[in-house]
Parts: sequence; C-alpha cells; structure tokens
Amino acid sequence: MNKKIKTGIALILFTSMAYAASGPTDFVLPAEHYGKWGFITVEGQWKIQASFERAFHFTEGLAAVKYDGRWGYIDHTGAWRIKPRFEEARPFKEGLAGVMLMDKWGFIDRSGQWVIKPAYRAVSSFSDGMALVKSAGGYRFIDQGGHLIIAEQFRKALPFADGLAFVVYAGYKGYIDQRGNWMIRHNYEEAYSFSEGRALVKKDGRYGFIDKNGLMVIEPVYEDAGFFREGYAPVKTGGKWGYINRAGRMVISPRYDRAYPFLNGYAIVKRMGSYGMIDRRGTWKLNPMYKGLGYLARCTSLKEMIEKRVSEGLESWQLKREFEKTEDYLARTARENMEAEVKNLTREAVQYYAKLYVRLEESEIGLYDADLERFYVRIPGAYPIRLPVPIRYAPDLKKHWNEVKIRGVDYAVRGDRFIINSLTAEYGGKEFVYSSKEDLNFSNHPAFNLNLPNLEIKVPAISLKAVKYLPAVPAGLSDVDRDIPETNLINDKTFALVIGNEDYSSYQQDLSDESNVDYAASDARVFSEYLSRTLGVPSDNITLLINASAGQMRRGLSKMRAIAKAYGGEARIIFYYAGHGLPDPETQVPYLIPVDVNGSDLEYAVNLENAYNTLTEFKADRITVFLDACFSGGGRNGSLVPSRGIRVKPKSPFVLGNLIVFSATRNNQRAYAYREKAHGMFTYYLLKGLQRSGGRITYGELADYIHTNVSRKSILINEKEQEPELFISPALESEWEKMHFYEGDPLPVASER
Repeated sequence: MNKKIKTGIALILFTSMAYAASGPTDFVLPAEHYGKWGFITVEGQWKIQASFERAFHFTEGLAAVKYDGRWGYIDHTGAWRIKPRFEEARPFKEGLAGVMLMDKWGFIDRSGQWVIKPAYRAVSSFSDGMALVKSAGGYRFIDQGGHLIIAEQFRKALPFADGLAFVVYAGYKGYIDQRGNWMIRHNYEEAYSFSEGRALVKKDGRYGFIDKNGLMVIEPVYEDAGFFREGYAPVKTGGKWGYINRAGRMVISPRYDRAYPFLNGYAIVKRMGSYGMIDRRGTWKLNPMYKGLGYLARCTSLKEMIEKRVSEGLESWQLKREFEKTEDYLARTARENMEAEVKNLTREAVQYYAKLYVRLEESEIGLYDADLERFYVRIPGAYPIRLPVPIRYAPDLKKHWNEVKIRGVDYAVRGDRFIINSLTAEYGGKEFVYSSKEDLNFSNHPAFNLNLPNLEIKVPAISLKAVKYLPAVPAGLSDVDRDIPETNLINDKTFALVIGNEDYSSYQQDLSDESNVDYAASDARVFSEYLSRTLGVPSDNITLLINASAGQMRRGLSKMRAIAKAYGGEARIIFYYAGHGLPDPETQVPYLIPVDVNGSDLEYAVNLENAYNTLTEFKADRITVFLDACFSGGGRNGSLVPSRGIRVKPKSPFVLGNLIVFSATRNNQRAYAYREKAHGMFTYYLLKGLQRSGGRITYGELADYIHTNVSRKSILINEKEQEPELFISPALESEWEKMHFYEGDPLPVASER
C-alpha cells in the first residue's frame, strides 16, 4: 500500500470516500502548471487559472485551495467564498469541512463559521452524520454537533464507509457497524475502509479484498492496490498499475507508473513521470503532460443547480400570458402563490436531478440487522438506506436482490447528496416500504453508547430575493455564447488580463443585490473564450479574474507590466474590465472598483490613470483596453453608492504609449445591460463584432460597429443614451483604424440586422 497512507493520522485524512456521479454539468479537476495549481475541464481548458500553491477537487460547490501559505475555499468561478486563513483544510462533506488553526483541527460551515471549534489532532470528513477525530487518548466518533456517538476510544480507526468502520480496540481489530457491534474480526497485516462492498486488506505482504462477511473474494496477489470506485480498483502487479473489476478480472492492463480510483467516469494515472486522465476503457482523455492532477468532480453544488433551475422556472411562471387579463395575472402571481410555486418548482428540480445522479439500478444489498429486521442498502448517488424486511423474507430477498423492483422513489437533498424520503421494494409479490422518518431510530445499544440523531429531511428552497431580478435569458445562453469562431492561428505574443466584477453584495454586507453588475462575470468568461478560440491567444497567456479583490486586480496589472518588460516591446497587451467604476467626488478621477472595496472609500480602488500608467510603463507593441463600465456613479442595476448622484462627470485619463481604449460610455452616461442577451450592452456588440467577422476585423471597423449598434439599441430597449467612446494615444492616431488582432486579411462586418 502507498506508504503515505500507512500512519494512523494520515489514514484519517486521506480515506474519506467521495460521492461519484455523472451528469450534464460542469466538471473540473485540479491541475498543476509550473508549480501553481488551477482547475481544468475534461478537454484540458483552464476553467480557473493556475494561481494557487495547492488545490483539492470540488465538493459541494467549493474547493479547498492554498494561497500565500494559507488555505481557503473558492467557488466554481474562482472567487473566494472563505478567505485563506487556515493552516490546513479538507474538502466539504455533508455541509462541513475540517480545517486546522493553531495546530488543532475543527469544523467550519460553508460561511466559514466554526461549528466544532478546533480541539483535535486530526479529523476525517463527515460520513453518514459522523466523523472520526483523534485526541490524546485515541480515536472517537462524533456527530455534527461535536457530541460523542461512541464513547469508547480506539487505538486505531477509520471513518465509516458502506455502514462499517475499521477499528482496533482492546486487542481486537476488525469492523464495527454504526451500533458499535463487531461485524468482522480479523488478523490482517493491514485493513482499510469498505467501498462498494469491498475492503482492501494485506496478507503475507500482498493485497486483496474481502466482502462484508469477511470472506476473501479477491485473493491477495497484488503488490499494492487502491479502493473500488465505480466498479474498478487500481492494483499493482509486475511493477505496473492497472485496474480490476469487482470480480477480480483485469479490465485495464497494468501499464502505468501509478493509478488512482475512478471518479465520475475518469481516473488519474501517472506515466513517464507525468500525470494524465483515462476513461473506463483505458483511453487517454488527457494526455500525460501534467506535473499534478486531482479528481474530476462537479464544480457546482446541487443547491446551486436546483436554485438555477427554480429561478428559470419561476421566470417563465411570472410572464403574463397572451390570453390572461391583468387582474387575473396579478391574482395568479400574488406573493402567497409565488411562494407555493417556488416550493413546487424546488420539489420538481430535486426529483429531476435525482434521476440524473442516483443510480437505482446499481443498488447493492448489504448486511442484515436481525434485531431491527433491516437491510443496509447502498444506492450510488444517495445516502444508504436501511430497508425494513421481516426476518422470514430476508434470506430469500438477499439471494435474489437483482430481481427486486424499486419504485415510488421520493428524494430530498442533504448537503450535496440525495436522501431517499421513501421507496417501495417489490419482490415475490411482497412489498417492502421504506420511509426516512423511521430510519436511524436505534435504541438499546448493547455494545457501545450510541446516540445517533434523527435525520432532519429538508428540501432546499430558494428565497424570493434570489429571483427578484431574473434575467430574460440565463447567462451562457445568448447567441454570442454559442458558435464561437475558431482559428488555427496562434497569437503567442498577445497577453490578456480579463476581469469580471459582478457580485459586490457577497463581499460587502451593507450592499443589496441591486448593487451587483448583472452578467459581468459572464461577459469576462465569454470574452476570454473569444480571445482563445477566435483570436488565437494561448490559454496560458490569459489571466481571468472573476469577482476580483483589490489585491488580485493590482497583481494582474503588475503581471501585464512584467510581461511587457520581459518581451522588450514585442508583446501585445489586452485589458478587459466589466464591473463598477466610480469617480472621486472631489477630483473626478475615475476608479475601477474591486468587489471588496466600498464605493464610499476609494483608497483601495484602482485608479484608472494609474492602471494605464502601469500598462504603459514598459514599451509594448500595442495595448488595447476594453471598459464595460461607467464612471458617473451609476451601474447596470443601480448605483454602488446610493447617496451619490449619477451625473458626476469623470475626468478622462490622458492616454499615452501605444494605448487604445474602447469605453462603453461617454463620461456622464451609464453602461447598461442587454438583458435579452444576458450581457452588458457594450460587451454584447464587442463579441458580436468578433463573431460576425471571425476575428478578422480592423479596429476602425470594430469601433464603428460597436458605436452604431450600442447607441441605437440602448435608445430602443433602455430608452437611455449610451454612446461608446474611443481614446487613442498620439503615437497611434494615424494607424489605429487599420490595425487588427492578428495577421491576415481583415474581413468587413455586416451591419446589424
């Protein structure tokens, strides 16, 4: 077995079982690039740029990452949800994450608040409402309130998995159930947690697998091995790693230097000193070219997915129907009806995603508790259940489990995993009905003092506040987000800093959702896609910041300055910003506003003139700036500083060097959203110009296209003026109109239809 997981503490930290599922959502995996970690897609595209010292895979919509020597948590956009302040951190599971502070471990919730204060030497993740903790006296099991579940202390232990936990107690070693009963006793040299009905054990220096009856079902013939996940387990034989199935048959031949368990249909393997990713047939999905890779996992939590689906459903429900009178519409959309509709949509969304992620057809029957007359049943994608079956039917049901029909399943969500509220199992003309209300209600525990809390089944619901300002088109579904033109050319000397600051209210408690900049994050992401796919800028050359802090924005600008210096005048720099801008009330100097900077105090905001000076400090071939922001004090939704008027006329920074600035508005106007297209008005036509031309467009043509269409469309749909402006340095006045983004014959852009 890998020597890194042989000691007691390390066993706790690295053996928690992740929940695997596959579905039509975003999946990413941690990847190392030149000593820094970020997140890439299955296709190898950077989703979150490599800027961290270390990174774990996503769980429950958050990923633990190390930055500047401390650990924190980011969301799927790369934004900090819990800022880095911990010495160590583990992935979230069942709503809690283990973190270390002052050399002690405790647990925090998703807001970063302590739920169980740091008091332990080591902790595992939670599983089935329990976690394993280590103190001076040994190992114990606690619940999510920090209360002891099993009073005894164990010399060694592993977390519960598949309903059993490995322990060493009073000279015995083996597996106990959640009531503290010994289920398997053995004398193997090593033993590890169960996964998919199999546990890895070591006998006579070799590794094999036992089942839940303690029987050796895969003989110990391997030099090393890992856990079963998704039907396969990595094993080492003849000095190389391959994969076996649950029957012990080799399904992927041994040819790797190292291999790890499958997760979401893929596995990380090492070959020739580098890491790659394979599918279940052993075919390379990512070629071995990375110095480090983590597990592929869904980066959006179930809660976020459900909220999005409910929001979209409620948006449609709120529309006035063609043959609906106004009085009927107002009655139908009254608040009490809206609340009822949110509940209905939430329930439908839970059932919808459960059908995608819960694999009933792969359910496995486990140990039978004769005293309670219940079977432990594992169902991939959901928490295990304890199915009530009278003892007279139990042997026959277990023998013919593959013939059992499961129907009438009702789901709920707990953390980032599904709970089965109820189901009916049918076999031999008999029906066995399961209800979560009767599950885990144990009493009279003969072995240990077990006190498991009842599961509180709560279906997540979104607040009405979250859907108060619903976009006409969800971000990512606009016409410019699809059919992005592709180029074979490579602009390897073009570098870009792209910033989308949308969510100000999450970083400043005194702000409401109306202070956010709708679609700014989507603007930045899609513009990055055009840079890479249409303009041929290598992904490594693009720095994408979503909801950037003041420090992140300054580091990004400094990086562009360093690149310009390193390339000695040959680099082309592109700087894109979507978000809030504000003028200084006294000097009228314009500022770019990071998400963590209060609009009433511009000390830590980014002075736009200083930003230009940073970009032009060292000579570059060309510096192009796109600003989808206004500096009059307003914004797409509303003002960042409500007490300040929006007719402040900002001072225009002087443009020097080889600098060209495309600005969304004149100096006393607001930059509006184009809600029908789920983008900023300015950015939509910037992207549309690139899409129509395939990127082969001159600066003059692009400027005319943006100005004409933004000016016209803003009057039509917003009934407000918005006129994009252009600022050009004197050095480029005679040539800027004919410049384009890469070599080749520029193609004209058709007028807007």
